[in-house]
Amino acid sequence: MRKYKIGIIGYGGFGRFLHYWWSKLDEVEVIAIAESGKGFESANSCRIYSNWRELINDPEIDIVSIVTPPGLHAEMACEAMKAGKHVLLEKPVAITEEGGNQIIETQKETGKVITVDHMIRYNPIIQSFMELSRNNAFGKLRQVVVNNYAQDEALPAGHWFWNKALSGGILVEHGVHFFDIVNAIGNQQYKEVYGSSSSRNEQQTDRVAALVLYDEGLIASYYHAFSGPGLFEQTTIQLAFDLARIEIEGWMPMKGSLKALVNDETKNKLSAIPGWNATVESPLSSLRDVSRPEGWGDTDVPEEHNSINCGGITYDVDEMVSGTFEINQTKGKFTESVFSQSF
Repeated sequence: MRKYKIGIIGYGGFGRFLHYWWSKLDEVEVIAIAESGKGFESANSCRIYSNWRELINDPEIDIVSIVTPPGLHAEMACEAMKAGKHVLLEKPVAITEEGGNQIIETQKETGKVITVDHMIRYNPIIQSFMELSRNNAFGKLRQVVVNNYAQDEALPAGHWFWNKALSGGILVEHGVHFFDIVNAIGNQQYKEVYGSSSSRNEQQTDRVAALVLYDEGLIASYYHAFSGPGLFEQTTIQLAFDLARIEIEGWMPMKGSLKALVNDETKNKLSAIPGWNATVESPLSSLRDVSRPEGWGDTDVPEEHNSINCGGITYDVDEMVSGTFEINQTKGKFTESVFSQSF
């Protein structure tokens, strides 16, 4: 079996993280690293380049992994493809539309494979909701709320993260994960975007928000704060479908809860959600009796007793199911599984 030879540009914390997990795969081998700083102690027997252009011209390298600040992505990715290399690019693809278009055009010209490491899209929880949404199990996706409270303890004022010329800012450098997740689950195109932000000083814009209207009516809000202690780190993604309310927990989704109106067919599909555990199952008829507005008599109950109307759409359902889901793996084992899929 052939091993693909990888060269990594950028050997900070995440570059070393990628190197570690690639060492667990049989199909690839890291043979070279380009890094202008320090920290090669864990590079073992890899070739070391101080200039990234030397790495992309190494004839033995098949794939270039670019793990640098985002402002450098477009130039490096294009030059690597022109040098005959395939590219694995960390998100975001670029910090400007011009840079993104440049990458697309270079890929078309060279025919090389380039992919962006949106590894959360390969999370099995996200994958299951992508599939359920494609199959219309929950009806229309109407609203999404993303709240991400991240720590800033490892981000001193001089860190490149705060430099928009290098990072693009929070919504570009970090928010792309969640834009991508919502795009994957909702399968809708944006129409209008509104945003706001707050800065603690001239250099550090640490809280940002975006409100997005999509072409099929989905309204999504995204809030990201890099302004608190690690003890308060928390990420939640709330999905409001016509027939379901879902909350997913974790920056890398690991668990959550779900309440859905189902029929026999859609109820069976819930078993595809990792660690699905139904805790309450209630017939629709009993729920109607409880929720019927005061003053309604029996004659006021709709004839189609096993149907529900949402936003002008009628769905056939006969039961409400509530439950929880969870990935029952250690984070290490889970990371290895997702990393191998995304690669």
